[in-house]
Amino acid sequence: MTKTLWLASTAIVAAALIATPAMAGGKTKDQTRDQEIQDLKARLERLEREAEDEKIVTGARIGKVEETQATQPVWSFSNGRPTISTPDGRNTLAFRGRMHLDWALYDQDEGDLGTAIPADQRDLGSGAVFRRLRFGVEGKFLGDFIYEIRFDFGGSDVEGSGNINIARVGYTGIPGLRIHAGAIQPVFTMYDATSSAELTTMERAAVITTIVGAFGGDSARRGIEATYQKQNFLWDGDNFMISAAFTGNRVAGLGGCAAAGHSGSSVDDECTQVLGRTAYRLWSDGTSNVQIGASGAQILSLQGVAPGGARNLRFRERPEVRVSGERFVDTGDMASEDATLVGFEFGANFKNFYLAAEYYEWEVDRIGATLDPEFSGYYVEGEWIFTGENKRYAAAATNNNVAVFQGPSVSRPWSPGGGWGAWSLSARYSVLDLNFNEGNAGAATPAGGVRGGEQAILNIGLNWYLNNNLKLMTEYSMVDIDRLNAAGASLDAEFDILQGRMQFTF
Repeated sequence: MTKTLWLASTAIVAAALIATPAMAGGKTKDQTRDQEIQDLKARLERLEREAEDEKIVTGARIGKVEETQATQPVWSFSNGRPTISTPDGRNTLAFRGRMHLDWALYDQDEGDLGTAIPADQRDLGSGAVFRRLRFGVEGKFLGDFIYEIRFDFGGSDVEGSGNINIARVGYTGIPGLRIHAGAIQPVFTMYDATSSAELTTMERAAVITTIVGAFGGDSARRGIEATYQKQNFLWDGDNFMISAAFTGNRVAGLGGCAAAGHSGSSVDDECTQVLGRTAYRLWSDGTSNVQIGASGAQILSLQGVAPGGARNLRFRERPEVRVSGERFVDTGDMASEDATLVGFEFGANFKNFYLAAEYYEWEVDRIGATLDPEFSGYYVEGEWIFTGENKRYAAAATNNNVAVFQGPSVSRPWSPGGGWGAWSLSARYSVLDLNFNEGNAGAATPAGGVRGGEQAILNIGLNWYLNNNLKLMTEYSMVDIDRLNAAGASLDAEFDILQGRMQFTF
C-alpha cells in the first residue's frame, strides 16, 4: 500500500512538470491537464483512505491477539509438576501427587521377647503397603488467596479407601502473614512440619507421631491457623516464624478423638486444642543454616463415649514402621481433663552434613488420681550426603512446611551412562518414654502409675535420590522395648527391622 501511494504522488508531480510547456497549446490542453491532475488527486485520496482503513483493521487484529495472549493459560512442568496459571500470575493451579510404597522384614528371636508379650507381637508380619498414595491440587486465586485440596489412599498395615487429607483456603494479602482454615495440618514440631516427601528417614521419630495426633496437630484437622514469617528479621540471614492454631477433630473416620490418640467412640462435643510453633534461624550463609525453636500445645476439651461420661486420653505408638500395625508401647485409657505439652528443637546443616534434635514432655491432668502422669521423648538424627549436595532450607511456604530442612536438589540426576544422582547415609536414635511411676518387676502397678513402656530405636539408613522426583530408601532398625504389664510380668522386646521405600512425587 505504501508503494502505491508513492507511485501516485510521483505521477502527480510528473503531470505538474509536463503541464508547463503545454500551457501554450491552448485551452483544450489545459482542461485535459487539469482533469488528469484531479483524477490523480482523487486516486491518491482514495488510496490514503484505504491505507488508513487497513491500518485500523491491522491494529484491531493485533489487539485481539494481545488480548487472547493476556488471558491464555500458561503451562509449566517444574520438577515434573504440571502447573497452569494466568499470564499475570494471579491465578494458578498445580497438580500434586505422592506415592510411598514401603516394605519390611522383621527379625525376632523368642529369647528376646518377654513372657507376657501377646501372640500377635511375637511374629510380626513382613510384607509391603502403600504408606501414602496422595493426589490433589493447590494454587492461588485473585493474587492474595491460596488453596489446597488433597486426598490420601494409603495407610498403615493396609491401604485406605481414600480420605480427605487437606482441604484448606488461606489469605496471604498481609505481608509476612498467612491465615488459613478448613481441614488443615498445623505448623507443629519441626519434624511434623517437614513434608513426608522430604524426611531424612522413612518415618518420623516415635515421639513426634505420638504427640501430634493427641494434641491436634496431624493432617485433616478441622481448624484455623495464623502464621507470621519474615527473613532478615533482626539481621541479614536470619528467619523468624511463629504460628498458632485452634483445631478440632479429624475429618476422617468417625470424627472422634479416637482417630488421633484419644480413646473411645465419641458421640458428644468435639475435641478442641490450641497449639503452635516458633522457630528462629540464627545464621545462614546461603548454603549452611542453624535454627532453634519450640512448640507447645494445650488440650482444651475431650470427648467421651457418652454425654457426661468418661473422657479418656491414650498415648501409644508403633516402632517407627507402618508395614505392621502392632504397638509395643501403650498407656491405655486414662480418665483425663486435659493435657499440656512443651518441647524444643534444633536443626542445622553445614554444607552436606545435617544434624537435628527435638525433645518433648507433656503432663496429663488425670481425673480421680493423686498423681498426674508425665511422659517424654526425644530424638537425635543426622545425614551425610556424600555426593556433595546439601540439605535445602525452606524459610517460607504456603503450606505447613515452613522453617524446615528439605532433601537435596540433585545436581547430577541418574541416567544410563550419565550421573549417579545423590546418595546419603542417615542415622537416628530416638526414645519414647510412656512410663510413669511404673514400679518394679514382679509387682503390681503402684497407685497412680502408668506402665506404657519405653521404646528406644537406633536407625541406620542409605538413601538414593535418583532425581528430584524419585527416591529409594533402605533402613535397618534395632528396636528395644522396656515394659511391664499391670501384674509386673515382662513385656520387654528386642527385634530388628529391615525396611525400604520407593518414593515418587510431583
